[in-house]
Amino acid sequence: MNRLSVIVPCYNSEKYIGKCLDSLVNQTMKDIDIIIINDGSTDNSLNIINEYANKYPNIKVYTKENEGIAEARNFALDKVETAYFGFLDSDDYVESTMFEKLYNKAMETNAQVVVSNFNWVEEGKLRLEKEGPYEAHQDMMVKLFASLWNKIYDTNFIRSTNIRFPKGNRYEDAYFLYCLSAKVERLAFVDEAFVYYVQHGKSITHTNNHEVKNMITVFKKIVEYYQQIGEYENYHDELEYLHIKFFLGNSFLRSAKIKDPKDRKETILLGWNLLNDKFPNWAKNKYLNILPGLKNKYFKIVRRWNILFFAWLFGKLEK
Repeated sequence: MNRLSVIVPCYNSEKYIGKCLDSLVNQTMKDIDIIIINDGSTDNSLNIINEYANKYPNIKVYTKENEGIAEARNFALDKVETAYFGFLDSDDYVESTMFEKLYNKAMETNAQVVVSNFNWVEEGKLRLEKEGPYEAHQDMMVKLFASLWNKIYDTNFIRSTNIRFPKGNRYEDAYFLYCLSAKVERLAFVDEAFVYYVQHGKSITHTNNHEVKNMITVFKKIVEYYQQIGEYENYHDELEYLHIKFFLGNSFLRSAKIKDPKDRKETILLGWNLLNDKFPNWAKNKYLNILPGLKNKYFKIVRRWNILFFAWLFGKLEK
């Protein structure tokens, strides 16, 4: 029985899937399962995947109707038969030592989640992203990078949490990891960058249209999860800070690139209203003063000017 699985959801990735799979079949850790979910691809992806599967017996291919990446990942989780598993997107690739080093760290520490760094790849240039170290629970929620693929997970632990990816939603990785923050007790870190996170025009992250509104749905689901498990009050400040970070930062920047002025304004206003309705005292959030960095300085400026800032901004956005 192999020791670790790597889940690769694939939808119309014929340009990238070969490089992705090359990086997996050449891992220094040989006893791994590579679980590929062909999510109803209409290009040549499945033919490329099958070529690899015919050559490498540890590749398991499943084809399903296209339902989106969240359902592809949920489908794959039911297929994992190893002690640990990780994720990799079909347009990314990894260093050959990644899973051996992460798995060895898991064995050394009995960690439920092992975290590493990664590289952004854009127009041939690399930029290092360091993640951690941080403590479990509240510290993890505030400081983690909401990416699935620079981590490995204890299979039995994940199944015990009953946390799944929200069907039909983008930002499913954020939901999974932020909900998981309440459950993880044992974290470990490997201070190396293994994943090459490729940025290109068709990346979901860089699709700036009305679908970014979906982030609002996902964050409502995160809050609902904490209410359901009776941990909302214990994580109130952290949930509040996440809403600040996403709806004045990540979501705001993407929404600002929506071409249609009316849709752009509406989308930004939805995030602004969610933040203020759910967390009306967000300007007093403790993490705005505790955490360093340029983003926090920006959040403090918004906090100071608040409605005046957004009144000015919406005037600009309508032009």
